[in-house]
Amino acid sequence: MKDNNGVFTERLKKEREVNQLTLRQMARLLGYNSPSSYMYIERGEIQPSIEKMNKISYILKKPVNYFFKLNIQETQI
Repeated sequence: MKDNNGVFTERLKKEREVNQLTLRQMARLLGYNSPSSYMYIERGEIQPSIEKMNKISYILKKPVNYFFKLNIQETQI
């Protein structure tokens, strides 16, 4: 399974298509003005914020870690 910049791109595209959503519709549901904003996520060129990850997962009805590889780093206090 290919992971581009922490994004499982093939899964994102497949699930968007299964849900019969266009790039434009996904962008609009996520609050973007342009479909290219979402397209960059789907291509793995950028990793979205956690808020957007949650929203994408909700729209596509899958858990966040199905689409995104989360790298959590602990900080020393």
